[in-house]
Amino acid sequence: MCGIAGAILKTDNDSIHEGSLSQVLNHRGPDAQQYYTYDKAHFWHFRLSIIDTSSAGAQPYTFENLVLTYNGEIYNYQEVKSRLELKGYQFQSNSDTEVVIKAFHLWREKAVDSMRGMFAFSIYDKDTQETFLFRDRVGVKPLYFSENEKGFYFGSEIKVFYKFPIKRTIDINSVGDYFRFGYSRSNNSIWNEIKKIPPGHYLHYKDKITIRPYWQLKDNVKKDNERSEQEWIDKLEEEMITSFQYRMVSDVPVGVFLSGGIDSSLVASVLQKHYGQIHTFTIGFHEQKFNEAIYAAKVAKHLKTEHTEQYLTIESVKNQLFNFYDIYDEPFADSSGVPTSIVANLAKSNGVKVVLSADGGDELFGGYSHYQSHYHTYQRLIKYPYILRKSIAKSLGIVAPSFLRKNIIQANFEHRAYAIEEVLQTSSLIETYDALIANQTYAELGNLINGYQAPYSSNIQNDQKSEIDSIMLHDLQNYLPEDLLVKVDRATMFNSIEGREPFLDHKLIELAFSMPNSLKYKDGQGKYPLRKILGKYIPSTYFDRPKQGFSIPIFQWFTSEFDQLFDYYLSPEKINACGILNYDEVKKEKEKYNYNKRKGHQHNIEKMWRLLSFMMWFEKWGKDGA
Repeated sequence: MCGIAGAILKTDNDSIHEGSLSQVLNHRGPDAQQYYTYDKAHFWHFRLSIIDTSSAGAQPYTFENLVLTYNGEIYNYQEVKSRLELKGYQFQSNSDTEVVIKAFHLWREKAVDSMRGMFAFSIYDKDTQETFLFRDRVGVKPLYFSENEKGFYFGSEIKVFYKFPIKRTIDINSVGDYFRFGYSRSNNSIWNEIKKIPPGHYLHYKDKITIRPYWQLKDNVKKDNERSEQEWIDKLEEEMITSFQYRMVSDVPVGVFLSGGIDSSLVASVLQKHYGQIHTFTIGFHEQKFNEAIYAAKVAKHLKTEHTEQYLTIESVKNQLFNFYDIYDEPFADSSGVPTSIVANLAKSNGVKVVLSADGGDELFGGYSHYQSHYHTYQRLIKYPYILRKSIAKSLGIVAPSFLRKNIIQANFEHRAYAIEEVLQTSSLIETYDALIANQTYAELGNLINGYQAPYSSNIQNDQKSEIDSIMLHDLQNYLPEDLLVKVDRATMFNSIEGREPFLDHKLIELAFSMPNSLKYKDGQGKYPLRKILGKYIPSTYFDRPKQGFSIPIFQWFTSEFDQLFDYYLSPEKINACGILNYDEVKKEKEKYNYNKRKGHQHNIEKMWRLLSFMMWFEKWGKDGA
């Protein structure tokens, strides 16, 4: 696990300073820093030593005509190494780094097909002056790129590009995505000039950029209705044991983030039985509605893990909240990034350098209750002709025009009216789903964001099947890599530890999407097969409860301590100086918030948090855009 960066310059007149990236990437790799240059190509590597911690695994790593700059872990590297040895390759280290570069030397772009892991790496061919960038299949590890008249650039985080000669302009559509979903979508970033390598793709650069997929889930999945329920349970448990144990490959201590929910309890249970003594870490809250630590403690006691927990208070999170955008370098609305960073620091302070998280279980096995409810909403919706639904939406606009909505601040009326109109006019399951999960409608964004124009339809690729697993696939392609995995990657790497995702082994993902939906949803609950497997390890009373989710008591904390942040960041002076948001709309939301707060309601607290978070980002990073 590391931080990587590179610059392929186009002229001899431009230059890059060797030490220019040390301040922005050191947290991702404090164990060693190295720089390599060849002709107009420049590469940086900041190492967090996990496998073969000796200098033999140092990077950038060269072999014959190839230069490798690599972030991540190949968990099956010993197997790939054995295949290469049969082909005559010899090895001087026990690192997966050497395996990656020699696999590419033999198989070129096809080398990645043999790898099980999380990774973002570049290969530069000195003979042909070609650059290849690979990102893992699900997007666990980040990788950004940019090109202009001066050169081609890439890096692990957007902060890298602030050190390169790149003009930056804010992407208004990404601002809309942020306020709508909480993050940038469609492989865009907050900057027009900086893009993401899509998960499961590689980029080839020589004079021009070409991006191609090397793995697509739909090409590796076929529904299997032949297995019995018990055969599915047994096969799934077998694949989980393999996937989870792969994530224990390390030459340094490994721990598990334990929330007490089904997914993290399953990771801890399987590893405690099949691997050995593990260390578990939990964050708790004194506000009982948000507290899962009591459940995690019961699971840890039953499994006899080495358990450490920390309860958070307003005082303990103040610095994390104020420094939120030291961790995240583009607008990010997931406030649980605060406790995630704190639990990562807790693991680090206890001598653990690798932690396993349990993200992905919900997307693979239908764990979110809104999957069912939103799917049934769509099924009811399409019973009525689109032209009729559009007419009803238009009638709502006449009965409750915008000027009336703006003046009704009770019960979040304005948002609800716009949301009903938008849902009525959707034409596919994914568009309906997006409209239902969106924090703000396109109409609201048009009022809030200067120059914003709503897209005609969803620009997210999907198979468009009207089946519930297409919703799960949609989240696997969007919410998971752009929210959950960003949160864990940035929070862990900010604390210089490695985060691993055992549910996101591509073999396990392929198996999960081959499973009939009727087995994922049973007895009125999602994640039925996970519940059955977990019941073998711990009593069902430990986890048989409504899903709680990992979030912070943001309304309670803001209304008691942090309201002054709204006054400071959402002032007319700052909003107008930013130039992106319409102050009249911001002012209206503040009025709603204060009204609701006096009534003890929190109808628009999430929208207020997104406004505040965006302005905190702009203050930290946005003002410097050239």
